[in-house]
Amino acid sequence: MKRGVILMAILWVGLDFLPAEVEFHGLLRHHSAFRIAEPSDALVLRNRLRLNSELWSGDVYGFASVDFLNDAVVDNQTELNLREAYLDIYGAWVDFRIGKQQVVWGKADGYFINDIVNPLDLSLFLLQDFDDIRMATTMLNTKFHHGNYSLELLVIPEFRPMNIDFEGNWAFRRPDSVAIPNPATSMIGEKMNIPMVYPESSLPECSVKNFEYGLKLNMFLLGTDISLIYFKAREDQPVMQKEIVINPGSALPGFEMRLTPTHPWFTFYGLNFSRPVGMWVIRGEGGYYPKRSYDTKYFTTQVDGLTEKPFFQSMVGVEYQLTADLNIAVQAIQERILDYEEAIVTDEVANLGTVLLKGSFRNETIQPMWLTLYHFSNDSYLSRIMIDWKYSDSFTITFGTDILGGRADTIFGQFDKNDNLYLKLRYDF
Repeated sequence: MKRGVILMAILWVGLDFLPAEVEFHGLLRHHSAFRIAEPSDALVLRNRLRLNSELWSGDVYGFASVDFLNDAVVDNQTELNLREAYLDIYGAWVDFRIGKQQVVWGKADGYFINDIVNPLDLSLFLLQDFDDIRMATTMLNTKFHHGNYSLELLVIPEFRPMNIDFEGNWAFRRPDSVAIPNPATSMIGEKMNIPMVYPESSLPECSVKNFEYGLKLNMFLLGTDISLIYFKAREDQPVMQKEIVINPGSALPGFEMRLTPTHPWFTFYGLNFSRPVGMWVIRGEGGYYPKRSYDTKYFTTQVDGLTEKPFFQSMVGVEYQLTADLNIAVQAIQERILDYEEAIVTDEVANLGTVLLKGSFRNETIQPMWLTLYHFSNDSYLSRIMIDWKYSDSFTITFGTDILGGRADTIFGQFDKNDNLYLKLRYDF
């Protein structure tokens, strides 16, 4: 936060010496959500004040956005967050954007396949607006363009991990103990429970050797938008390394298992495409990791309880304009661990589907939406129904509901009791 404020100050002071136009605007937003089932308590009571400033000076553009955020359910403290702060410099064939920013490289609705540049804020799981789920990162974004081609080059000196909560209504579950073979006995199959402890994550230091970088080649060929992606970065979702240590002070038999969060490097290759065909739009994306780390069932068979395997995920979708006011989009998503071994905890294949129905009525003042993500491999789901009512140019009221279901050990089912009704009030100024 401190570095971001300093960066924003440098940008604005530097531009102050140039003839420039400055504009200030922002929004006030209230978001409240109440659990449908007992005890029917508040899941979210969040108020946000966002202040934005924009500056133009010839071929230079600056943008900064800060949030004042208060959530009475979490801690009832107001936090100041520098959301974005960047400077654009436009040239005849190359553009630069430097600063804290969001980069969107994917095309999927409600799911992240190739959209992996920015880490995610999962403090409310997937129930925030996507602009708030993505956490802006400090980087240099250079874009070369010529005709139907452009090349984006990212250099990211700042590493930010994914924001995951382990306490509260939207906490991701992690076990307190685990059963392992008892080293003190020769009886086959005898096990003992030992406690599991979770040390704090050690983040990579900011140095040139730890810079992340990526390339995205965009082209328009034969009526089709195509993008090729290369990305070299660290896992923003922690990979847990296991270590069994002797703990004489433990109430359980002398051992504990430490799961230390790490952020190993990965290499990623991706492809996006989109093509309109009459009233249809066909789109898709795919991503391949030559090596990712996976947890194993048998700690003694792998170093740190992890094994490395290639991973591939893909999406194919179609969008159709049903009427002048209503369109529908359907997606099929598959994730697959290649060269699979039975010892891996994660399933070899995951199949998901999404349906997105969006409408716009009464001169775009009434905008309903229905989005459902269904995980066919474990029968879990997330379904959201909402209606935006644009009461005036500056005031919008949103009513909605989020329904989650599935087994307790699934990504959606762990929040099965958090079905909710919500209200959002937004005032733009």
